[in-house]
Amino acid sequence: PVMTGGNTTAQPDVEAGSRNRPVIVSVVLPTYNGSRYLAESIQSVIAQTFQDWELIIVDDCSTDETPQIIERFVQQDPRIRCIRHETNRKLPAALNTGFAAARGDFFTWTSDDNLFRPLAFGEMVAALGQDSTLDVVYCDYAFSDSNGRMTGARRVGLPRALVYGNVVGACFLCRRNVHETLDGYDESLFLAEDYDFWLRCAASFAMRPLHKDLYVYRWHDQSLTEKRHAEISRASYVALHRSLARLPGLGRYLRAQGHLQLARWAVVSGEAGAARRHLLCAFWRAPRSTWRNERKLIFGLCGGRNPGRLSDMERSSDG
Repeated sequence: PVMTGGNTTAQPDVEAGSRNRPVIVSVVLPTYNGSRYLAESIQSVIAQTFQDWELIIVDDCSTDETPQIIERFVQQDPRIRCIRHETNRKLPAALNTGFAAARGDFFTWTSDDNLFRPLAFGEMVAALGQDSTLDVVYCDYAFSDSNGRMTGARRVGLPRALVYGNVVGACFLCRRNVHETLDGYDESLFLAEDYDFWLRCAASFAMRPLHKDLYVYRWHDQSLTEKRHAEISRASYVALHRSLARLPGLGRYLRAQGHLQLARWAVVSGEAGAARRHLLCAFWRAPRSTWRNERKLIFGLCGGRNPGRLSDMERSSDG
């Protein structure tokens, strides 16, 4: 990757002045052809009331006006740097590139179409500063449409609710050692790299929600979440499947819920056999609640038949 800052093109170790000073918060902003909303996203970082930050924009080989937009901000603010990939390497690789160049005590990242609210950094830094045993804080956020109109809100869940999906969301701050210990994002899990990261994080670090609305998540027709539902389900299945056994503090019910979520994602991915196996695991851990609440899933996986007894489910799963 090539790094740019000011009027120079250089590797990080030869940059001078304010671009080498220690900072508190390192923000990575990966982008690929994100010119539509990129300037707004950058401005939301500049507008923070907490000003001790650096912004590392990773341009994943954009072919639109993204490089020109980035250069304008790099020229204006010495806290902003850009690293450009010479080939398109996808989101998790862009995140790893950015955090490898980060100097801050705390890490976060944002998308090129989303916005931090002005108090975001200050509130999250304060939360981590007040509790030395806390490793990650994550916040509630709002939804907007493509024109910036607010359309809803999301209250983030407790870490144990990761069995249902990514309850951490898009606005977080973690200590530097969290990222370093986990060795960054899994580049093989594009579309679920953040969910996988939080699953691995929950197994080893203290995480806590901060119930303040500090971020705006934009839904639009070009967002990855909107365009690639089936692929996201498949990648999420892989992430949860390999982490479920390591998640701490889960009783039989929540582990059953994890297997049910795996079954749902397997269905979306066209893996009926895997879905049946996870449904059986859920039955084994929490038979009454599984039968009471998941009959549609059960009947769907049994070809519309009422399975009656668990032994019938077992025979059905062999096919």
